[in-house]
Amino acid sequence: MNVLDKFRYSKDDPSQLNINLDNYSKKKRYEENENLSRLLSTSVKVSSEIFPIISKAIDNVFLRLKIKNNFTFFVTANHFETQAMCSAMPLSDSAEIIITSKLIDLLNQEELESVIAHEVAHFYYQHSLYPSPISAKERLEHLNLLYFSRAAEISADRVGFLGCTNLEYSLRAMLKISSGLNDKHLKFNFSSYLDQLRELQDHKGDKFAIYSTHPNFLNRMQALIWFSMSKEYNEEFKTGKKGVYSLQDVDKKIDESIQRVTGDELTISNKEIFSRALMWGSLSIFLADKKFTKKEQELFKKNFGEKSTVSILSLIKISKKEIIEEKINNAFSDASKLILNDKKRLQKELEKLLKVAEGEASLIKNSLNNLIKTLKI
Repeated sequence: MNVLDKFRYSKDDPSQLNINLDNYSKKKRYEENENLSRLLSTSVKVSSEIFPIISKAIDNVFLRLKIKNNFTFFVTANHFETQAMCSAMPLSDSAEIIITSKLIDLLNQEELESVIAHEVAHFYYQHSLYPSPISAKERLEHLNLLYFSRAAEISADRVGFLGCTNLEYSLRAMLKISSGLNDKHLKFNFSSYLDQLRELQDHKGDKFAIYSTHPNFLNRMQALIWFSMSKEYNEEFKTGKKGVYSLQDVDKKIDESIQRVTGDELTISNKEIFSRALMWGSLSIFLADKKFTKKEQELFKKNFGEKSTVSILSLIKISKKEIIEEKINNAFSDASKLILNDKKRLQKELEKLLKVAEGEASLIKNSLNNLIKTLKI
């Protein structure tokens, strides 16, 4: 297993978006690439003859990451934005990485290596396959896709660190890009920046951060420091240190830290949708035989409370079957936007009802299957 796969951030899991990367193992070769043609026309292609320092940085990255260089690098004139980006055709076997002139002026060679490796990671992990948050049709789906976009950045940051092999250079690159200032104006006292993160968390975070595709730069710095303290990293690279945390603990700490900045809105929204789907799904199973028996009512009250049970009983008495079915369908349409683990957990909870629901087993099973089908597991 390549170290890039071994150290991928666990929350950056494409399977949770129903993306199976094994289905995309055979990448396509594109003979005609309009983006490449445009770059060849408007930017300067990196070569050792024209950009020896940049070229050396690129060579160092691929040597350390032990992967093939299927990339074409370009420098584009932009004196205002410190930016690098990876551009690839869907499922392509190659990609272009564009680096702005402002970024190159700001960073030294080692810091540049971290940024290059970060962009290579986005291609290696096939992050371009993730649905764009802009494509979301509903608020919860939009927030969940933003969550995965932020998780993808944590994976790429780790590769940036592995690509330059020096934690300080990776952190310096982050600080320079975030501030726009060079060595002349910065003192790299990382503990001071983490004090700023604690201050931000004490102020209950930034309510707008949940709409960002990238984690806060302070979160990213902290995440990288924690990763460097993991037992797995230190064992893999024989640093001579034992490490403080397991990688699993590191990933949990990172997720919790980012959530303290972005707030609990996503967690609360997901829980509400899960609970609503579980309630309406339970009702669907209990009503599979068109009866809501006393025993089933007691089970429903035990799980969802007396108030909800009374409301459901009133609804059954005064409403047509189609209205109840619409509420069930709406609840499960929302639930289909949950991540895969939550959908599987919902399925598991509903399957428990097969043993306690009264009525014809085939009708109950059919109701459950229809619900699972709607979840798109």
